[in-house]
Amino acid sequence: MEQNINADHNNDILLIFAVLRGITRRWTTTSEIQNRLASQGLDIHRRTLQRVLKRIVNHPELGVELDDRTRVYAYRQTVPSGSFSAMQMNPQECLLLRLFEENMRYLLPGSLMNAMEPLFETARATLRERAPETPERTWLSKVASVPSGVKFIPPEIKPRIFDAVSEALYREVKLEVRRNLEGVEKEAIVSPLGLVLQDRKVYVVVRFDGYDNCRHLALHRMLDAKLLEFAADVPEDFSLDEYMQSRHFNYSNGQKIHLVLEFTNAVTAQNLKETPFNETQTLELQHNGVWRLEADLDDTVLLDGWIAAWRDAAGIRFVEKSVLAE
Repeated sequence: MEQNINADHNNDILLIFAVLRGITRRWTTTSEIQNRLASQGLDIHRRTLQRVLKRIVNHPELGVELDDRTRVYAYRQTVPSGSFSAMQMNPQECLLLRLFEENMRYLLPGSLMNAMEPLFETARATLRERAPETPERTWLSKVASVPSGVKFIPPEIKPRIFDAVSEALYREVKLEVRRNLEGVEKEAIVSPLGLVLQDRKVYVVVRFDGYDNCRHLALHRMLDAKLLEFAADVPEDFSLDEYMQSRHFNYSNGQKIHLVLEFTNAVTAQNLKETPFNETQTLELQHNGVWRLEADLDDTVLLDGWIAAWRDAAGIRFVEKSVLAE
C-alpha cells in the first residue's frame, strides 16, 4: 500500500512539472496547454489538467498567474526568464530531485523524464556549484541501497526503445517490436500492460496480437520499437500487482506450497519475527530448542536460493514443501 501511495505522489509531482513546462510568458488557455502537451505525447484529461492548474496557481512560488475575468481561463509564467527550469531551488529540493531522477528513471514515461531534464540539470548544476564540504553536496555519497541478491551490471537499453515502450504504455496504444531471438530477428505487434524493473533489467508485460496470455519482453533485447495509432488490448480485469503476485514474475513455477522449516539459530528466528515471509507465517520454539516455521508461499527459485544460502548459518535441519490445493 505504501509503495502505491508513493508512486501516485511521484506521478502527481511529474504531472505538475510537465504542465508547468507547457505554460509560457504569454497568456495561454487551458485548451492550448492541453494541445501543447498532447503534441509532446502527453494526453492529459481536461479535468485532470484543470485540477493541476488550480494547484499550481494556489502556490505563488511556482510563478504562474491566472486570468479569470472571462469564462475562458488563461495562464502565464511570471518567472523572469520564462523557464521553470531557471527557478531558484534550495539545496534540499535539488537533492530530492537528484534522488528522484536516479530511482525513477525506468519507471516513468520517457516523455515525462525528458520534460524534466532541464529541471534535473538545474539540480545537478546547483549541487556541483556548492562547496565540497556542504551536507547537500556530500549526501549522495552517504546513502546506499544494498541488493538482496547477486549484484549485476545493468544491460544497456537504447533510449529510443525505452521512450517508445513507456509512451505506448502511458498512452495505451499498441507497439510494433523487433527482437533478436537466438540469432533470428522477429517482429510482432503487442499491447503493453505493465513495466517491471527486476534485477536491474527492465521488462514490459505484453499481450501479442491474436493471443490472450501475457508474456515478458526484456527491453535490452529489443532492436526496435515503434508506437502504433491503435488502442492497446488491455483486459478490463488486468492488474499488474495481482499478476505479479500470482506469477511471481520470472521466478515462479506457478505453484503455491506449504513450507515447513526447522532450524536452530536464534538470530535467524529474530530476523524472521521482524520480517516474516507473509501473514500466514507461524514461528515457534519447540521443547528441544529447535525453531519450527510454517508458511504458505509461492514456490520460487528465490525461496530455494534463500534456503540454500542460509542452510549452514541458520542451522537448517529440516525442510518440507507440500503443494497446496487450488
